Formats: sequence, structure tokens, C-alpha cells
Amino acid sequence: MEILARKPSNTIERTELWTVRPSSSEQVYRLTITRPLSPTDKPHGLLLTDGNHVVGTAAQLTYFLELGQLAPPTVVVTVGYPEDNSYPSIVARNRDLTPTSWPEWDASYGKVLGLDCPPSGHSKVFRRFLIDEVRPAVEAEAGVDPSEWTLGGHSLGGLFAVDSLFAAPGAFRRYFAVGSSFWWHKPLLFDRAEQFTADPTPRDISVYLAAGELESAVALKREWEPHRDKTEWQEYLRIMGGFPDIVGDTFHMASILSGAARVRAKAQILPNETHGTAVFAALSQGIRWLNEPV
Repeated sequence: MEILARKPSNTIERTELWTVRPSSSEQVYRLTITRPLSPTDKPHGLLLTDGNHVVGTAAQLTYFLELGQLAPPTVVVTVGYPEDNSYPSIVARNRDLTPTSWPEWDASYGKVLGLDCPPSGHSKVFRRFLIDEVRPAVEAEAGVDPSEWTLGGHSLGGLFAVDSLFAAPGAFRRYFAVGSSFWWHKPLLFDRAEQFTADPTPRDISVYLAAGELESAVALKREWEPHRDKTEWQEYLRIMGGFPDIVGDTFHMASILSGAARVRAKAQILPNETHGTAVFAALSQGIRWLNEPV
């Protein structure tokens, strides 16, 4: 990984901004690295996707959790995209966070947003970048304990986090996934979960899964009602297989993972939260639960 530029943030305390290029691609990413409130040896690490959207909340939240002794000192790393990226961050993520190629969905989602979408299905490359390049660089810079990393994400980021548990089960000790897009080529992730659970290898892993109360199929149908007569939305829903039941899928995934050897899994439904707002409540609840003594 080449660090193209680095500078202190002038808005977020104890935070540095890195512009980086992976060794295996020309895609440029924007990393933020927020150090804990109290300098300490071997702090924990929290690695979050969708850095363009969560960096401020994550930095402030971990500050207050550490201040209240609700979580250990933690280095927060977010991974996002520069403002001049060839694709806006809202669709650039589709390429990096999805495990399989789905051209029909790419085209349909692009029509809904009025944007061009990059090809999906590149999560394997993105995961190797995070594990083999981002993590070692941050560990060397900030002294993060290599055995105390949490990987977290929202929506497609939740899909990515849970799929990473299956693809590289020893890479992270804790996983945070909210509003997860388990509808992606369903039942792909549930099949992978069953295979993972069938492996008798004991794991020392905690998985926090959450969804907003208003992410059920019924609630999403009500929320998206104004768009249902639009041709592009009808196509989008057809390709997705109808309105997703993110609440039900969250419970289903937790029930499967709870059967794995030495895997602690929790599903939490957050009252009155939508797909867009659940991540903010879940960050507070999830980080605390993931760091509870077992």
C-alpha cells in the first residue's frame, strides 16, 4: 500500500487522514485513523467500511465509550473514497463490498439512483487490501493489538463483514453488521453460514447483528410506497426478489451462527429505526456488547 498523502484532520480530534493506493489496483481510498483518548499499549482496533458516512459518529462515539469505561481504548479506522473518485461513494462501495457479480442489479440500482454503477463482486480483492495492507500499516503506526480487531459495516457493509467471517475467519475477533444486505443472491450468505457452522474448528469470535425495527418487509413496503409505480423501481424490486425482510434475515443469520463452536452471536432490533438510521444506534449498542467480558 502506498500512502500518497497524510495530514491531521482539522475537524476531528486525534485523527489523521491518509490517501492511499493498494498495491494491487489503481483505486485510491481515503482512510481516517482516530487514536484513543488515552495513550495505551496495544489498543483495540475498529475497522469500518463506508468511511464517508460514519467517520464523525464513530470517532465521537468511541471517545465517549472510552470516557465512560464502556469500551477499551480503541483506534478507529474508516475506509472511504476521495471526493474526486470516479464513482460517488454511494455506488463505489457496491464493487468493494459484494461477494458475487450481479450485473442486472448493478444496472437496476443505477437507474434508481440516476448514477452509473461499477461492476459488483470485488469483495475478495477489497478484503485482502484491508487485511494485508491497511491493518499492518495501522498496527505499525498506532500499536493496535493484532488479535483485537473488530470489522464493521452497514447494509452492503454488513454483508461484507459477515461474508468476511466466512472467507477469513481468523482475521478479526469481533464483527459488527447492521441492516445487512443478506438478500444479495439469497440464500448465498445463509448457505455460507451453514457451511461455517458445520466446521467443528473452535473460534473465539463475537458477532453483533442488528437491524432497525422499520427494516421489516412490511415497513419497507410502506416506506417505498411512493416509488412503486416507477418503472425503474419495479425492475429493482423484481431483481431483488421483492421487499427484503432485513429484520427476519438478521434473526435467521444469528440463529445459524449461534450454533458454531465458540461463536457468540447476538441479534438486536432497534425500536423505531430505519435502514438509514439504525447504524448510528447500533454502533453504540454493538461496540459495548462486543467488548463485554465473556
